[in-house]
Amino acid sequence: MRSGTVTFRMVTLADQVMSSVSNILAVVLVARTLSADEFGTFALGYTMLTVVLGLSRSYFGTRVALAGDRDTAPQVTAGLLGAVAILSPLAIVVVLVTSLLAAGAESWQVLVVVALATPVVCLQDIVRFGSVAGGRPLVALISDSLWVAIMAAPLILGLTLSIAQVMLIWLGSGVVALIVGLLLFRVIPRIREGMVQLRQRHRVGEAVTYSILLGSLSFFLVLLLASRLIDPAAAGSLRGASTALGPVSVLWSYAAIGLIPLLVRRSRSLDLRFCALTALGMAGVTIAWGAILLVVPSSIGSAFFGESWTGIRSILPWTIAEYVVGCVAVAAVQGLKVRGCSRQIVRSKVPSVVVMVGGTAIVAAVYGTVWSVAAVLGLASIILAVGVWSSLLADHFRGSGKGKAPDRAQSAEQGGLLA
Repeated sequence: MRSGTVTFRMVTLADQVMSSVSNILAVVLVARTLSADEFGTFALGYTMLTVVLGLSRSYFGTRVALAGDRDTAPQVTAGLLGAVAILSPLAIVVVLVTSLLAAGAESWQVLVVVALATPVVCLQDIVRFGSVAGGRPLVALISDSLWVAIMAAPLILGLTLSIAQVMLIWLGSGVVALIVGLLLFRVIPRIREGMVQLRQRHRVGEAVTYSILLGSLSFFLVLLLASRLIDPAAAGSLRGASTALGPVSVLWSYAAIGLIPLLVRRSRSLDLRFCALTALGMAGVTIAWGAILLVVPSSIGSAFFGESWTGIRSILPWTIAEYVVGCVAVAAVQGLKVRGCSRQIVRSKVPSVVVMVGGTAIVAAVYGTVWSVAAVLGLASIILAVGVWSSLLADHFRGSGKGKAPDRAQSAEQGGLLA
């Protein structure tokens, strides 16, 4: 049993690495073909895609991850795939219209491809969550590895591609990865069940969604404010720095997709220790990766990010600090999820969002430097970490951590962990 758990974790972590690498490759390939200002414009559109993906992952992915047992995961996944399929036209319109309004119509071809890719990315992500919750993480690993292999081919072959070609390769490889995942996991989107899923309430999923929405939109506003009050290259630097910290995002996503199915089926008395160890482990990896980024030669950084590397490198110390503290916050959020603390998740997010947006507007207008914006993001991360850990500790010492994971009937009645 112990060996099986370790294998499950390792395969799930490897899949999350592949998933993150595919997204990083898309950004890197685009950055290599655009100027710093053009990349800043692309960053606005790409960020809107991540907003929609974050909403899908937090609401639908959380419902799959918190499934009571592995046998029900494929059925739940099929229904949620149907729900995402129903919402796909809306997702395309939201990403396209919002990014056009923010970035302008000059790069509309690229933004159209980003919009069309949005439902593909969301559907493939739900398949990943379902296969892990169903005890078959190898399906997710194969799907994501295929996506990475196709995306990496131009870099390996040394091909020089246009921005349109890069975006089409990204979209096409995503479609292939989605189809392979559906075939291997043996599920198809069920539209009728998707309608049922859309009508059901899921309080933890809703809370996580609200939190992700606040965070994603606030980061989008930060990029927009930096672009308008400083220059477009500032937005590209902030987006690029986040991409450079991609391995940390891997750990954050792994905590949601790989650790939640294990944690939710254990005694709640173990939550505090589990979250503390998770925070320490992720923070340690972040510090190590950050140290590597700080000593990377400019030639290597420029090879990946083009002329945008100079701006990215200037704010890396601030972004690394932000992500280290973010690891501490993410670990506590997992504990709040399995304990059904939906309100605490949202309440803890609000103060940090206010600091992110308000602070960015102030420092960008007063100082006009991208590093000051990066420093504000770090401060917002500290506020979030304090909030979620305070909530987790309070819930633990109230005694609710002494019980075990709620069963299916109890959870459905409370509208908590399971719909």
